[in-house]
Order: sequence, then structure tokens, then C-alpha cells
Amino acid sequence: MEQSDFSLLREPWIPVIASDGKQKKVSLTEALVQANGIRDLAGESKTQDMALLRLLLAVVYIVFSRVDMENRESRIRTVQQATCRWGDLWRRGAFPAQPLEEYLERWQDRFWLFHPTRPFYQVPGLQGTENPAKKMNGALVESSNKIQLFSLWNGKRKNQLTYDEAARWLVFIHGFGDTAAKKPSPKLGWLGSIGLIAAKGENLFETLMLNLVFWKDGTEPWEDGLPAWEAELPKEKLREIPQPENPAQLLTLQGRRILLEREGKWVVGYQEAAGDYCSKENAFSEQMTLWGEIKKKNVRIGYSPRSHHPDRQMWRDFSVLMGQQVRKPGIVAWIEKLKVEGELEKNKMLSFQTAGVQYGNMSCGIQDEFSDELQMYSGLLDELGRKWQTYISIEIERCDQLAGIVERLAFTVDKAAGGEGKEAAERAREQCFFRLDPPFRRWLLTINPDMKLREQREILREWRYQAKKIALDQGYELVDRGGAAALAGRLVKEKEGKKEVSRFYCAPKAFNRFLYELNQWEESGT
Repeated sequence: MEQSDFSLLREPWIPVIASDGKQKKVSLTEALVQANGIRDLAGESKTQDMALLRLLLAVVYIVFSRVDMENRESRIRTVQQATCRWGDLWRRGAFPAQPLEEYLERWQDRFWLFHPTRPFYQVPGLQGTENPAKKMNGALVESSNKIQLFSLWNGKRKNQLTYDEAARWLVFIHGFGDTAAKKPSPKLGWLGSIGLIAAKGENLFETLMLNLVFWKDGTEPWEDGLPAWEAELPKEKLREIPQPENPAQLLTLQGRRILLEREGKWVVGYQEAAGDYCSKENAFSEQMTLWGEIKKKNVRIGYSPRSHHPDRQMWRDFSVLMGQQVRKPGIVAWIEKLKVEGELEKNKMLSFQTAGVQYGNMSCGIQDEFSDELQMYSGLLDELGRKWQTYISIEIERCDQLAGIVERLAFTVDKAAGGEGKEAAERAREQCFFRLDPPFRRWLLTINPDMKLREQREILREWRYQAKKIALDQGYELVDRGGAAALAGRLVKEKEGKKEVSRFYCAPKAFNRFLYELNQWEESGT
């Protein structure tokens, strides 16, 4: 019979960066009790860190929604209790050790990586798709026709995972698993199918606290629910469940049925089958996602998690983050509630981080991962900051207009030089956003709603000057690259509806139009 081995509560398996900048591994218990002394999680990937953050968050929620600072039973039943409980923890600056340690010790049998009857996040005796260990290792982005040239894992080591590696990727695969497994084919992992976002603080304690939502969307209570280790062991595969109405259940959603296989001190493979899934439509229990509209005949009928675009800078979705036109993320609504109640300091610097993966065709296989981060003053989230939210959204729209001006110039210059125009225009548009990215982020960091009106106008004027100069410099470069052919221009026959028309493309005429549009853009912002 399988013996209990590798306790996630005692063995070091979660990579972190300590407050002194050194990297180390800690146990699950240490990660929580010592969270104020940990700068950040430091796993093999940002997506893995997100999956581990949600595991830690589930423990914190289930403990402190049931007991107070002194470990006395005290269920959260009102919004006042929710914000006060949160505020008491925040001001303490660290999680009280006794409630966490007593809870985890009570459930310590459910936190063994290998266990006769309840191995962590696994199903004993599972018969599913047989996979080698390297498929679980998300740091090995490899396929039959694309092999990673510079990998930390080579030869036999590619098909072996240490116990701590396997534990991390086990948590990851429940959230980000693809659809490649058979018997039967699973749904895409929950975290891989939403627009995952998390708030970040100065250390792991603050990060956990900023994502610790005691009151759903800051507006309504949670229902009672159990995390995966307290719930009954799931038996059936590909099980559709009702949308969880408790964060502990959703944060530990068992998206797969998995059983690790080991030889000696190595995990060499695993059995995998489809697990739990639920509808994404109006899944408002998910507090860590951006939202997009579901429309029917141009009428909004609901909301669904909005997936991230890997090449799109996070600040371009500022209005979505703030919920100006769609439903706002639950963590943002909760932070706003805390600010209204005075539980979170006014000028706290906040970061929001997104993370996601790119899947292959038909969501089979993980090809790459991406992440982004955006910093701002928390004052932007209160009533005084709403005016600045509008200003920022307007500037983002103006960035889009600026990129469009550059895009039109690139199209014409490429046409004049003998090209097709479209591909060059798309490249120029993305390059414009790439160049606008650093100064826009710096400008956002200078925005403090408490500033005097004169200071506000000055930083806005400086940002707009930088933005125009970036576009102008790029315009000169585009014309210069077009060369003599673009300066001379050419006549191009094109279809316009059913007719064929002739158009003359040349760089000088296009550049004059470009300068005119730039000046119009500048005047529209005054």
C-alpha cells in the first residue's frame, strides 16, 4: 500500500524571494505564517505562481472567514464584519500563526503528495491518459517539431520531476490544463479560460490580503463552501458542477483527475482524466478576472470572463479593469469597498498583474505563457479618483488614435515602395504602442488624485508632448526606410467594389497628411 510521503505542510516546495532578496523554498505553512517576510512567489513561471497564490488564498480565506485573530470561532455574516475582519488583519501586518497552524494540522492528512487514500489534489486508483512527467512540466515548452534548445532539463532528467517540482506543476495543471487528455477529453482549465488578474502588494502578505475578498464583489455575502481537501473525494470524470458560490471551492477547483506515478524519489509520469468544470457565463464568484459582454443581436445578455491577448499591453484595457463599460473585477470592487470604509490607506501604491498561457490548435498543448503588470495609486479607485479614471481612459483612446495615424502612414509608404501595405501597417501600429508603453506607465505612476489642478495639467501636458514626439519620430523613420522608391511613388490599380480604380501612392504626400493628422490630434486634446 502507498505510504504517506512528502508533506506539503512541512517540506519546502514553494519557491519564494525573501525580503532580503534571496531565493529559497518554503512549506505551505511557512509561506503563510512568514508571508510578511516574503517579497514574492518565484516559481518556474508567472502562471504557476498564480496557481500557487490561489491555493494559499483558499487557505487564508477558509481560516479567517471562520475564526478571528484570537482563533475564536466567528463566522462572517455581515458586510461590517467582513471589512472589519479584513482591516484587523491588514493593520496587523502579518497573519496570526495559531489559527493557520491549528487549521492545517487538523487537515494535515490531506496535504501529503503521496497518501494511501487522499493524496493531495489526486484520485487514488485513477485510470486515465498515461502521460510522461515532461508533459506536466510547464517549463518545457516542447512539441514534435519544436524542441527547446536551451533547457534546464536534458536527457533522462526531462522525464523526471522531483517531488517539490511535481507538487507545483500538479497545482498548475488543475488550473491551466489543456484539452489533450482522453477518457474523456477534458474542458480547458478554468484559469486558462479566464482573464486572470491579481492585485499585488509589497510582500506576499499584502498580495494575499489584496485578493482576500470576504464579501463578494464588495456587495453581497458568500455562501458556505468547502475547499477541495475538506470535500468528498471526486469519483466521476468530466463532472459538470454548479458555479461555486464560495471562494474556497472555486480557488481549489479540481479541473483534472490526476494520479502521480513515481520511481524512487522521482515522479516519472501521471494518469490524467477530465475533472470538474462549470459554466463561465455570469460566473461572478470568480473575483480574479476581467469581464467581457455577452451580446445577442447587439443587446447585452450577460458577462463572461474576457481572455487576455498576449501581445496587448495591460494599460490598454484600463477601462475594463476599472469597470467603466463592463462589469469590474471582483478584487477591484472589493478594494474600492475597503477604501470607502477607510480600511485601506488612501495613497497606497497598488499593482495589478495579469498572466495567461497560449494553447495550440484546439487548445491542445501549451505553447507559451505571458504576463504583464500595471502600477497605480489606490486613490484612483475611490470617488475622487473617478475623474482621473475618465481622463486616463480618454488618453488611452488618444493613444489608439495616434497609433492609427502612424498605421495609415506606414500603409501608404509601403504601398509607394512596392509593398502590399497591410502587414507593414500592422507592424507600425504595434510598434507605436510598444514605444508609448514606458512613458504611459511612468505617467500613470505620477497621477495622484490629491494633486493640485495646476500640477495635474502640467503632467498631462508633458505626457501628450512625449506621445506626439514618439509618433513623429516613428513617422520620420517610416519615410526614411521607404527609400527612393517611396519618395518617387507609384500608381496602383485597386478594386473598389465592382470597379477598378488607379491610385497614386507616394511618401511626401502621405507624410504631409501625417503631419496634418498629428496637429489635429494635438488640438483635439486642448
